[in-house]
Amino acid sequence: MAAPKATRAPVAWSGAFINLRRWQPGLPLAVTALGVLIALMIAYAAQPQVTLDIGARLDYPYLRGMHGREFTAQTILMRVAALPGSNEVVVAAPLRDDARMATLTLDDWQPDALHPRRLIAVYANDRRINTLDDRGGNRRFRLLLPDDIDLSGGVRLRIEAIPDRTLDVPPVRLIDAEIARALTYRWTSERSTITFPALGHGDWRVELRALVAHPDGGAVNAHVFANGEMIAALPETPGMRRYLLIAPARTLNNGNLNLDITANPYRDPRPLGVSLERVTVTPLTRAPAAALPPWSAVLPAMTIVAGMYGALRAARVPAWIACGAGILVALIGAWALMAYRYPTGLFLEPLAWFVLFTLALTPVADRGVGWIFRKLDTPLDPAVRYALLVIFLVGLWLKGGGLLFPYMRAIDVGWHMDRVRWILDGHWAEMYRPGAFSESVMPINEWGPNRPVIPYSPFFHLFSTSFALLPWSLETSANLFSALLDNSRVFLIALLARKAGLSHRATLFAALIYAVTPVTFLLHSWGNVPTTSGMWWTLVTSTVMVALYPRLHERGPFALLTVLTVITLLFYTVMAVFHIVFIVCFIGIALVAPVGIDRKPLRPVALSLVVALAAATLIYYGQYIPPIVERTIPYMLSLATSGPESVGVARPPFSDYLFSFWRHLRYDMRPNGFLYYGLLIPLAFVVPGFVALRKRPLLWVMLAAWFSVGTLFMLVGYRVSMVDKQLFYIVPAICLCWAIYAERFWRRGWWGKALVATIYLFTLATALDLWVIRILRSPVV
Repeated sequence: MAAPKATRAPVAWSGAFINLRRWQPGLPLAVTALGVLIALMIAYAAQPQVTLDIGARLDYPYLRGMHGREFTAQTILMRVAALPGSNEVVVAAPLRDDARMATLTLDDWQPDALHPRRLIAVYANDRRINTLDDRGGNRRFRLLLPDDIDLSGGVRLRIEAIPDRTLDVPPVRLIDAEIARALTYRWTSERSTITFPALGHGDWRVELRALVAHPDGGAVNAHVFANGEMIAALPETPGMRRYLLIAPARTLNNGNLNLDITANPYRDPRPLGVSLERVTVTPLTRAPAAALPPWSAVLPAMTIVAGMYGALRAARVPAWIACGAGILVALIGAWALMAYRYPTGLFLEPLAWFVLFTLALTPVADRGVGWIFRKLDTPLDPAVRYALLVIFLVGLWLKGGGLLFPYMRAIDVGWHMDRVRWILDGHWAEMYRPGAFSESVMPINEWGPNRPVIPYSPFFHLFSTSFALLPWSLETSANLFSALLDNSRVFLIALLARKAGLSHRATLFAALIYAVTPVTFLLHSWGNVPTTSGMWWTLVTSTVMVALYPRLHERGPFALLTVLTVITLLFYTVMAVFHIVFIVCFIGIALVAPVGIDRKPLRPVALSLVVALAAATLIYYGQYIPPIVERTIPYMLSLATSGPESVGVARPPFSDYLFSFWRHLRYDMRPNGFLYYGLLIPLAFVVPGFVALRKRPLLWVMLAAWFSVGTLFMLVGYRVSMVDKQLFYIVPAICLCWAIYAERFWRRGWWGKALVATIYLFTLATALDLWVIRILRSPVV
């Protein structure tokens, strides 16, 4: 009898954690690809005119090799005098949309030894728009009003002196304000480039509005190149004029148009080429072939949608649902290309690389999460794991994609990466020593003239030197690192929920509310990556402590907790203090609360903290002990016993301080500019959810410690600056309490399901609204 033939097992690329059979790269993927092509053909059938105002707020993503923004008055519209002794002027009449330049005349102030300069905040309609550096001399200060300030009802301009090197603020007085139409521009250098990626096929008319002349009358010899081919030599004329050029179809590189402008430089001492005000490109070819999408759009668009499809399939999303999601994204992209050819064209390539990264990350995260949950003795239903993976992916696409948007500039990330560059320049030892840059993050108006010594940890910045190994900017790496850490918190929240015995549905509700809450988007727009990473380490360490609580007497779990605690204490100083207080509260509550918690593991918890604190002191904090004893402790004692005025700091009334938190909890942007956190709905369920969790003693004690830390630092933050991070710190706890009642509502029938779904959709909509606002209000370059 013949032996049966061996059958070949299905081929799986297990080395890369990718199973192609799971993706089902058949009809759904083919339909998805066809949908992308059709969407792009619709998008490129419309050939819009593209206008770029050089020197305007959002021109920088298009430009290479140009100097900073400059502006001057084109037409003076009015001059308004301030009342004697006043620091504001009011223009009651409606203003034109282009009345964006204001020239403020200030009082005749001169610097002295005590005040070598005067810093002045400028407000337009109660929104701070600029800071003037007054060093005497010229008394006229020019500034631009932001494009998003409504001028239809006029404008109120106000100035206010702010503390600089001392709390003794010199007075400031406004004489008058001049409103004018603004002419914005930039100077090119010897060779500058204006880029229009994914523009399209065909011939394009290029209109330049430029000044081609040097102050000394020297030859400019300016030439314009389209993707390396010269298309014009610009004649030299005094004053701004229009230059009409043609970029023929043969010069476009797969739909990309790069305009290079070369010139003999005039040095002031900057190398100045031509002064450029505006660039407009207009399609000249209407043939059907010109409407075909260029490869510079097809390849990244296909990569984005196919990458999303693959990541969703790796997360076990049904093929046709993944197909529908991909086509929806393609249609949104097509609309964006038609309505906003730019910056959408600039966004395609970086987004494609980002989606490829998430595609490679998805199977790693899937297996990694499953392995961690198993190692921590927390079984997780596969369907719940896949749902968590989808929540993680969508959150990462929204937050990481927003951070990559061409106009997005997270506020503080540039400052932090400048410190990293300073380290890379050879200042390793200086960064480690006391006073490296702690006082630079301690404003004198918040700390007083005799600031205490605060051991601002350098370890995030030292760690961030590894970003230099990546082939893109440090800022991009820091932003994506922050988004990755933040979105991974959904797994940590789920681990806490499952370890406490919450249902799979409650686990998903807790993770999902974190992913869609506006405050988590807001943190990324601020760009304070040390804070977000420090909070991540505190959550990791706290979660591991709870997950391994019954086994902390064992050598392995104890060592793991101790190592994580050392990292937490070193990575960010403020969060280190939060975590120390959290452990102390956890032990204290576990000892006194009659909730039936096993108290035996409290000894290894305390010992782990003591060992970690000793190690962190030896590694870094020990060098701060003498100055802390000499300066910081007396400062804190003075604050505690005599109030902020004793150290030269003015604080609002305590009631106003508390109300300042309340007004941020809403879900809409207020007219006076307050940003919303979007925490009001889940926060309303903190107390009932906390009470309902009393039957789960370990999680209850952890939540009690969490909320104790939040309450304590809310009170401390009134006296001590820069520690008011308690709302952000307790967001995971808020999510867990909310999940208890979300599940109860869900079980009530159709109305409960509709209520919960509406809350999540509403919260997501407000988060996306906040995200768009923060992107559009990014700092200019």
